[in-house]
Amino acid sequence: MAQTEPQFDVDATLITRAAAGDRVAFRQLYERHVGYVAHHVGRLVGPRGDLEDVVQEVFVQVHRCLPDYRGDCTFTTWLYRVSRNVAIDHLRRRKKTVSLDDWRPLRQSGSSWRRLEARDQLRGLYAAMEKMPLDHREAFVLYEIEGMKLREIADLTGDPLNTVASRVRRARQDLREVLEATQRGERP
Repeated sequence: MAQTEPQFDVDATLITRAAAGDRVAFRQLYERHVGYVAHHVGRLVGPRGDLEDVVQEVFVQVHRCLPDYRGDCTFTTWLYRVSRNVAIDHLRRRKKTVSLDDWRPLRQSGSSWRRLEARDQLRGLYAAMEKMPLDHREAFVLYEIEGMKLREIADLTGDPLNTVASRVRRARQDLREVLEATQRGERP
């Protein structure tokens, strides 16, 4: 049975080659990590059609910054930070508009209605989250949706543990207020 190379060794080799300009190595890094990036970026930007654009922008940034990667942290931690920064920049630039792209005719079967209701609830959650400061939103997503521990989030973001805990607590409170106001028919 052939022994497989550990992931970090494969990444280290690919990083070195890609930083030196090897396009094949960069493509392999992309293929190894695009799902990871899409997952995390998707959680931050929400169910929007621009996810692919944001993921591509992440890898443009990775390509530009890869020669500066020093290995002080794991590649996936560094990649998460690049992804986070690109997603946050995207959220700041994004116009607050209502999209009609997902409109569907009202005649649907029962199970289709349940899927639409779940999708609407998800959109409502992300619409409410858009009202949060970005650092609170990120902490909430990582803790509540991703299921990470507060210490993991602090290590990943580079923020103090108490700050992360405070952001999660405040995000929950803000989200609860927005959702309760929405249910009462008020404008938050």
